[in-house]
Amino acid sequence: MVPLPLFKLGSLFLRHISKYGANRIKKQAHDHARFRAFAARYGQMMHQLNMRTSVALLRDPEAERRAREKAEAPTVKTEAQTRREEEGKAKEQQKASPAAATTATATATTKQKTTPRRQPFQNIWTRKFRALPEDKAVDLFADVVGDTFILGVAVALILYEYWRSQQKPDSNKEQIEALGKRLDERDGALREAEARLGAVEEALRTLRDAGPKKAVQASLGEAAPT
Repeated sequence: MVPLPLFKLGSLFLRHISKYGANRIKKQAHDHARFRAFAARYGQMMHQLNMRTSVALLRDPEAERRAREKAEAPTVKTEAQTRREEEGKAKEQQKASPAAATTATATATTKQKTTPRRQPFQNIWTRKFRALPEDKAVDLFADVVGDTFILGVAVALILYEYWRSQQKPDSNKEQIEALGKRLDERDGALREAEARLGAVEEALRTLRDAGPKKAVQASLGEAAPT
């Protein structure tokens, strides 16, 4: 009779129970005030980390550089409009007073010489994204903790099953060792049989050689008295 896989059934039961434990953690994250504040705080941190990781994986630095250069580059239309406005103001002020006209001309020259201010490059890992609402931050933290709990139970069961399999004797190894022992015994018996066969052949050879010698000696003994 094949034994029931009790350990595997118990593992499935524990994995199923761990889901209820994860749901219990999620419920406590919303109901318990202190736990809710803790979950909201670290949920925001997880949200920032997720957003930074996603942007870092999906971003295109070359496209960002081209867009930044395009945004910083002054347009010809804007400069022409600025010159026309400044010339119009200078003409109006020149009609009013020569001193004001000189000041306006100097101001226009200064504006033309100024260059657009470059925005400093912002590192993605120090960037602050828009925060989640408190309920969504709590849900995010509860989901991560619940999934971690389920994963931890599964990993613990896998490690225990591995340790348990290492402690059990290896049936294949035992069978191989038994076959090796039987082969050694057969080899010993074969060598012993070969040794006995060699001894029997040597005895037969000795008897075969001794037979004619005895016959010659007997014939010589009969011929000697005559």
